[in-house]
Amino acid sequence: MLLSYGKKAAASSHAVDKPPENAVNENAKTWWRANTNKPGEWIEVDLGEAYDVHAIQVNFADDGLAVPLPEGATLNGPSYQQRWIDEAHQPTRWRLEGSTDGKEYFVIEDKGTANTDLPHDFILREKGISVRFVKLTVLSLPYEQPACVSGLRVFGLGKGKLPSPASNVKAVRQSDVDIAVNWDGDAVGYTVLWGISPDKLYHSYQVHDTKVKIGGLIKGQAVYVRVDSFNENGITEGREEYQV
Repeated sequence: MLLSYGKKAAASSHAVDKPPENAVNENAKTWWRANTNKPGEWIEVDLGEAYDVHAIQVNFADDGLAVPLPEGATLNGPSYQQRWIDEAHQPTRWRLEGSTDGKEYFVIEDKGTANTDLPHDFILREKGISVRFVKLTVLSLPYEQPACVSGLRVFGLGKGKLPSPASNVKAVRQSDVDIAVNWDGDAVGYTVLWGISPDKLYHSYQVHDTKVKIGGLIKGQAVYVRVDSFNENGITEGREEYQV
C-alpha cells in the first residue's frame, strides 16, 4: 500500500511555490524544485513511524528545462520546431537512504555512478526493510538542471486496521452519459468501480476525495457502482453495488 501520501516532507532548499510537500501529494502536475542546481540537493519524507517498506518510486520532473545546442550545431527551420539529437551522455544520478530515527542512515540504493538517464525509477525490496525516513539526494541530472521531483512514493505494509467502508453512497445521473458519485468516509482514499453488472465492475477511478464524476457512459445502459476504501493497511470493499 502507498505509505507516503500526505506525509511530512523536508528538503535542502526549494523554489517559490514548489515545496517538498508537492512530492507526496499524488499530483503529477506539481513537484518539488530545489533552489539551486548544485549536486547534493535532497528531499526527505517522514512516514511518521517505521514501516515495513517494500518499494520506493522516484519520479523526476522537468521545469523550465533549457537545453543548449550541441557544439557546432545550427538550426534550420522555424524556432518553435527545434529538434536535434544530442550525442552527449546525460546521466541521472542519485542516492536513496533510509533511517528509523532520522539520525543514522543506511543506503537503500546508490546510483551515484549510474550511466542511465531514467526520469522514473522503481526500487524493489521484496523481503522488506524497516524505514521511517526516506531521503533522496540528487547528484547529477541531464543538462545540470535543478533537482525536480514530482513523486517520492513509498510502498509497504501498515500495522493498523483496515479503513471503514464508505457510507451514504449516492450515484446520480447527470446526463445520458454522465453520473456523479459521492459518499462519506475518512479513509486515505477510495477506488470507485463501475460496470454493466455487479460482477463486471471493470472500470475504476482512484481518488483522495469523497466524490467523483464518471463520464463516457453508454446511453440507455444500466451502470453499477461500488466504492472501496483504502488506507496504509489495506482495502475494504464497498458493501453493495448501486444501480444508476
